[in-house]
Amino acid sequence: MMFYRGGKFKKGDRMKEYEKGIKVDDIQPYINYCEKNSYKKISVTEQNRKVFENRNDRKIISRITIEKHGEKEKIYLDFKNFSMHTDSLQISQESKELEITKKQIPIILSMLNTLNFEQSADNFRTRYVYKKGNIKFEIDDYKVPCMKVVALEGKDEDVERVFDEISKL
Repeated sequence: MMFYRGGKFKKGDRMKEYEKGIKVDDIQPYINYCEKNSYKKISVTEQNRKVFENRNDRKIISRITIEKHGEKEKIYLDFKNFSMHTDSLQISQESKELEITKKQIPIILSMLNTLNFEQSADNFRTRYVYKKGNIKFEIDDYKVPCMKVVALEGKDEDVERVFDEISKL
């Protein structure tokens, strides 16, 4: 059990994330796969995600994500610490998201700067999220930079099984 001033970190305060992803030419076959295999569509959102890397350890990142659901807008701050990162596999510790306001962004940027973070990306995308059992699909259609990415998150053995299936699409 880890401690911090004022209490203890609970088990769920840091989450292990097992994710496999690939760049694709077209996201439609993967959306079709989800729909044909009874995955539930969770959301379709427009996102602007600013990524900040720690200058001293590039495996530690922070993200400010502005997410739009129709007319509603939410802004989140989170952190990620990659223990493994290859072309298709990411294993990381990911913090819970903190919902913030536009007014707080300059304060957070100042804090990130103080902690030696620098902006490394400013992405714009549409994200399609599907879920079934232990598997979550994140299908991203990036406008900036221009690319398409399909990622699977969940239990490692389930991710590997479904990833093998979709690799044939």
